Amino acid sequence: MQSPDVPGEFLRHAVLDTVVPHASNIDLEAALTCALEEGADDLPSVLSYIPQRSVLFFDEFCTPRIVLRLANCSQSSLKAHLQNLEVRIDAFAIDPAEAVAENPTATRDLIFSGAVDTQADPLVVVNEFEGETGEGNHVYVIWNVETFLKRPRIRIQHPSVIFIASASLNPSDTRQHDSREDVYLPSLVPASTNVLQPLATDPAFGQKEPFLPASRLLRVVPAKYSEDPIYNVLQESGHPTRIVPAASARIRYSRLNSFSGRPTTIASLDFETTPFLNCEVIFDKADLRLSDGSIELLTDGPGLVPPVTCHPRDDVTLIYKLTPEYGPDSRDSTTVSVSTLDISLEAVIKVSENCNPRIMMQWTTNIDFSMALNPNFGAPSQALQRTNRPTSLSTLTNQAGTAPGGAQTSRTSLRERAYSATDMGVTMSFSGPPSVVVGKPFSWNVFIVNRSAAPRKFAMVAIPRRKVANARGHVARPSSSSMTNRRSDQVAEAVTDDNIVHAMQKSVAGQEADLVSLSTDVRVG
Repeated sequence: MQSPDVPGEFLRHAVLDTVVPHASNIDLEAALTCALEEGADDLPSVLSYIPQRSVLFFDEFCTPRIVLRLANCSQSSLKAHLQNLEVRIDAFAIDPAEAVAENPTATRDLIFSGAVDTQADPLVVVNEFEGETGEGNHVYVIWNVETFLKRPRIRIQHPSVIFIASASLNPSDTRQHDSREDVYLPSLVPASTNVLQPLATDPAFGQKEPFLPASRLLRVVPAKYSEDPIYNVLQESGHPTRIVPAASARIRYSRLNSFSGRPTTIASLDFETTPFLNCEVIFDKADLRLSDGSIELLTDGPGLVPPVTCHPRDDVTLIYKLTPEYGPDSRDSTTVSVSTLDISLEAVIKVSENCNPRIMMQWTTNIDFSMALNPNFGAPSQALQRTNRPTSLSTLTNQAGTAPGGAQTSRTSLRERAYSATDMGVTMSFSGPPSVVVGKPFSWNVFIVNRSAAPRKFAMVAIPRRKVANARGHVARPSSSSMTNRRSDQVAEAVTDDNIVHAMQKSVAGQEADLVSLSTDVRVG
């Protein structure tokens, strides 16, 4: 039996492995006891007595077990080193059909990485034996780890998943834990000499005696800590398990052409089970949250509201009505108004009576609630809009003295300029605090969706503040058409031409920016 004072002996003959039981409520202690009674010797033979999952699913909450076998470990040694043992598990998506000769480095993608909670108590099973060389024992320490198997970022033709566990022991944590109660001033130890003691009789100080300990003037040498080696044990090989998608989901939008002043969008959410399954799927949760708006479920009939029982290749469609909410001071605007929609779907897969894994899909998307200039006409789709076709028609008739196509041409050019960003297939939404204070840092969240075929690059920089030269020298003059059609109504002055603004920005020197980025990480991509 090794002593707790020898940490290197704790993991000298340790073996680490992982297993994914088929039943979620399996009694591992009884299964290990049965395997040991049958004469199983090594750890893979012991774990082979546990029924394991033959297939896993993407987006699944899975609970693998990490099994650590220690040789000739005493109870005191286990109690002393178990709290300093760090156990981790990584899940990789691989293709076991790849030939090693063609690709020596097998393609794999990390889909989960996590550590075992040190506060949780593991299951400990002790097996004592007697052999020709003497008696000994094997201690099995088992941890449960909650994992989420996300979809890989690379394309894998025949995906499988492997779990790789590792454990590391750092003995220096024990001494730091024991010496955390450091006494500031031990008893029966004289205090430092007061360097300013000769000035105590100076009348300038009055009744306040100056005090400066000599220890403050001495050179303090930092204590040296010896770096103890960290003992590691790694799982030798993983066991590939087939993994497939259980369901797929997508959402589509269509704008509702109505006479209401508030824009409305109809969202169609499709939940489709894949043909890889041969069991039922209970679609029991569909949660949609709009950042600044309301959501109304239109398909609330029997059999369409979750929970819904689905079979392979079934498709369930839920229809929602999305309406933005405006503040009391907001008005209808033709500028692009983008809101964020958070979607969360959950389902239970009925593999067997004692195996019911749960899957969850979550993603965020943008919704454009911008209104056309004439809501009664209805704006055409951006994909079907021609170059010279106006987005909407004007409801004002041509007045006398106005060119036949003058007003419509300018209105169309402004509208096409407003949609110049969305024509690229890129939508952006910015979210941040409702109010900020000058001098205090705040953060913005930028969500970008690229629906175009070409890759795009994005960078955000603070525009420097410019001095407005001759701000009072430029006077907005009405155009000739407005002079001929002057009415008694009060008309606002024309907006300054963009050429003048551009010339002013290019001619003056820059000053400090109003916004200062506190992040040193500059990423363009």
